[in-house]
Amino acid sequence: MINLTIDGKPVAVEPGATVLDAARLAGVAVPTICDHKDLSPYGACRMCIVEIEGVRGFPTSCTTPAAEGMQVRTSTPELITLRKRTLELMLSGHPNSCLVCPHREACETMRPKATKAGRSTRCGFCSNKEECDIRTMALEAGSRDLNLPTLYAAHNLERDDPFMDRDYNLCILCARCWRICEKIHGKPAISIINRGKDARVGTAFHKSHVHSGCTFCGSCIDICPTGTLTDRFARWYGKPDAKTPSACLLCPEGCSLVAQTHSGKLVAATMTAFQPEASLCALGRFGYAQIVNAPTRLLRPAIRENGDAFTVDWDTALDTAADGLKRHTGRVGVLISAATSREEQYLYARLAAGLDGRFAVVPALPAGRDASPPKWLAEWLADIQSGKISALVLGGDFLDREQADGLDFLVVVDSLPVRVQDKANVVLPAALLAESAGTLRTAAGEIKPLARVSRAPGQARPEWEIARDIGLRLALQGFQFTTLDQVTALIQDDAPPAPFPGNPRQDVFSLPATYRGHLLADIVPALTAFGLPTTHSPSLDDQPTEGFELLEIRELVPNMHLLRIHAPQVAAHAKPGQFVILMARETSERTPFTLADWDAKAGSITLIIEEVGRSSRELISLSQGARLAHVSGPLGQAFPIEHKGTVVLGGGCYGIGAILPLARALKEAGNRVISVIEGSSAYLLYWEDEVRAVSDELRIATKDGTRGTYGGVQEVFQNIREQERARNTSIDMIVAVGCTFMMRMVSELTKPWAVPTFVALNPIMVDGTGMCGACRVSIHDETKFACIDGPFFDAHGVDWDELACRRGAYAREEVEALPQTVDLNALMFPETTKQGCGCGR
Repeated sequence: MINLTIDGKPVAVEPGATVLDAARLAGVAVPTICDHKDLSPYGACRMCIVEIEGVRGFPTSCTTPAAEGMQVRTSTPELITLRKRTLELMLSGHPNSCLVCPHREACETMRPKATKAGRSTRCGFCSNKEECDIRTMALEAGSRDLNLPTLYAAHNLERDDPFMDRDYNLCILCARCWRICEKIHGKPAISIINRGKDARVGTAFHKSHVHSGCTFCGSCIDICPTGTLTDRFARWYGKPDAKTPSACLLCPEGCSLVAQTHSGKLVAATMTAFQPEASLCALGRFGYAQIVNAPTRLLRPAIRENGDAFTVDWDTALDTAADGLKRHTGRVGVLISAATSREEQYLYARLAAGLDGRFAVVPALPAGRDASPPKWLAEWLADIQSGKISALVLGGDFLDREQADGLDFLVVVDSLPVRVQDKANVVLPAALLAESAGTLRTAAGEIKPLARVSRAPGQARPEWEIARDIGLRLALQGFQFTTLDQVTALIQDDAPPAPFPGNPRQDVFSLPATYRGHLLADIVPALTAFGLPTTHSPSLDDQPTEGFELLEIRELVPNMHLLRIHAPQVAAHAKPGQFVILMARETSERTPFTLADWDAKAGSITLIIEEVGRSSRELISLSQGARLAHVSGPLGQAFPIEHKGTVVLGGGCYGIGAILPLARALKEAGNRVISVIEGSSAYLLYWEDEVRAVSDELRIATKDGTRGTYGGVQEVFQNIREQERARNTSIDMIVAVGCTFMMRMVSELTKPWAVPTFVALNPIMVDGTGMCGACRVSIHDETKFACIDGPFFDAHGVDWDELACRRGAYAREEVEALPQTVDLNALMFPETTKQGCGCGR
């Protein structure tokens, strides 16, 4: 043992331990970011520096071996100062305005969860907010003394590969990602490329991850401390509240995994350990949760009578299934998927035996030429056509309509729609994967437990219960089970399945092509990047060829996009304060956006669109010259333009664009217009010159103090009021447009002033004409509709709590609606500007 002292505490460690190991053993907290228990020491972040008696300088504790008699100090004033300065340097290249914002605590009280966005320009827009190591360190460090400006790198958000979003604006070059990739796979698919300030993580020659050797095991995402690398499906659900060991049923390998759930919903499946033998294939790591949460899940039992199908309760459905199967005793087949537990297979086999029928299990099919069904299935089909099998319990999508024509009675037990569903006499919705417990036997013969961690949707039930209940209704022997453990105890000598061909964990082009007979690429669209077959249209561009032409599109600042659209009828009648509803495609959601400008002569309108979800991403992904399916407007009540005197306008985020036409019209009406724009940081401000040109005065506020007043528009409003009172003048009207939090703060600030204050409310909106009622708001205890009565209302009469509640009513559904497809054009034809050797020249 090696004996040393950490901050006066004696500690003994094994030979080979580092000073950091000794500190942790002694219960002394030493901050670090690049260090990880599953990685070898690296010393990149330099947050773990210490003082060692007799050693010059400040060595990193993670790379310094513990030595006999060492006297180590970890928290001297000089060390604390150096760490703060290191952290400050780190944050200067990492969006951090929320960490120094004077409204952080109030904002996070009202908005505890991160808001969906494209690039993460602050903590409030970062999906890693709840688990960010840098955020934790910065908040614990308290005040900062260097106050360096944020140098935003402006890297594009990369989402042209399956499953991952990569925002290298958040990267601090801790190297955890490529180090874990190297540890698990030997040769890392990613590394640090370029030099100096251009250094970043990437693939050699900027190849797509699909063709870089990446296996999509997800270890780089799981070990990233900053949210630079994220799981596209899971990122906006929040920090998992439970992590449960389980196993994967998608192929005979039966890999162990950790099921991560949030509020009873499976959101991700991750490796059990950062070890080569624990790695998952791309399907297990990223597809598992998407299959469980497929939007096409079967939800309720149904039966068919006289050609008509209708939903029924479980008792009716099970009675109907049992009665039909009993009539065909001796000619019953039970055909199920290998993606079921040992218990379910055992009960299905007993059900077939009790009916003097036949039983078979269909394995998962690989992609490519080996994807043909097993040869014995042809015999089953022949027996169906000949009438030897006249009734079938079908546990997967293994038959087409023609093949099922010979059946007199069909019971479908599945979690997803099958091709022969309209021929089924009974449809029973089944729980799947993480929704059902049990055990599985792998191809290697190992028995692994399956955890039930996710709620099944609708009325779906575990298949072992379905098979048991049918057996009980048939009065068969051996189905009197009350618990799953009773079934497990009876299973003996079950044979392991045949190994899956290929190696899905190492080769992404040898993944299973089917799940329960369903094409996996139909359920997990990004799998098309690996060549998996799909029945969906192969078209990469379904944009309308007629409609409203997109004359101009560009990103003004991160996440804020200017769209100029040819819409002459809208431009001819537009007035300040009105909005339009856009649809990128005929099938798109109807989404409202405030008019930021228009040109009646040219017939164009201008919008500022912030990327916050599916619809806005769909719009900002268009190219100049594309056509939008629909532009409806102008909608809403125009803001009343009257001579008031001194008018103060405040705009934040997309609201900067919204106040431009108001400022212009109010100034033309003879008002003295003071415009205030805010941004979280200076690099997020836009349209300064445009707003200044239509205002008597322009003022700026930033939440991190990098430009203008430190704070938001409310701090500037306070300053303006004090200046006006000092001159014996007053503010006659205030208008604020921006996020709900900003407008609410303005309302609370100005209410005691008795100054008329108006805000543009932004509730959920569907049709924009007052028919759907989705945009209800309460103003002075009276129900109004934002689309026809607004969007501007008296700020002091708004029920802000109700508005916040209504805006969050469909938060989960909005996350579920985010696209999971992969841009095949970007995958196959990367931008030529991104090509190169990686030297940065």
